[in-house]
Amino acid sequence: MHRNTTKTKEVQFTQDLLSDYTSARQNWAKQAVEDNEFRNGKQWTDDQVKALRQRAQEPLVVNVVYSAVEQAKAMLTANNPKFQSTARETSDAKVGRMFSDIMAYIWDNSNGNVELKQAIDDYYVMGIGYINVYQDPMKDMGKGEVCMHDIDPLDVYVDPNSRSRFFDDAENIVVSRLFSREQAK
Repeated sequence: MHRNTTKTKEVQFTQDLLSDYTSARQNWAKQAVEDNEFRNGKQWTDDQVKALRQRAQEPLVVNVVYSAVEQAKAMLTANNPKFQSTARETSDAKVGRMFSDIMAYIWDNSNGNVELKQAIDDYYVMGIGYINVYQDPMKDMGKGEVCMHDIDPLDVYVDPNSRSRFFDDAENIVVSRLFSREQAK
């Protein structure tokens, strides 16, 4: 198989952006991984475990973080969300109802509660959670559907110059995931 080694301008631009954004968020990513490990029970360092075992003590973990995160997820997703759009004038009432129904359909079709639970988990553990809304052209027998899913925060690289908490002023947001050759095919 012959591999084309020339890169288009867009590919090179994206790779350069990814490199710049990666260096800007390196400390956050390291801390996010450590926070996730802590939540999952790795609350002692290797040196601490060794020292405790030398004293014939077992390094016990009383993990209150895990249950607190699970409780927050349960409380925030106890009920299905309701979507409501309000008309500006009486002629917009039917259109507003239609958009509310479309949002409810997208939520149900995408297992919105499951996706929201993961985004909430990411938020509580890593400090940020993402939900991506996209158009899948292959759904509904090739007619396409609007879908949503959560994205692992470690896969998202945001313009470090962004100052908005929702990143609406970010020049670029790059989602980078590694795939094996078989997955890419």
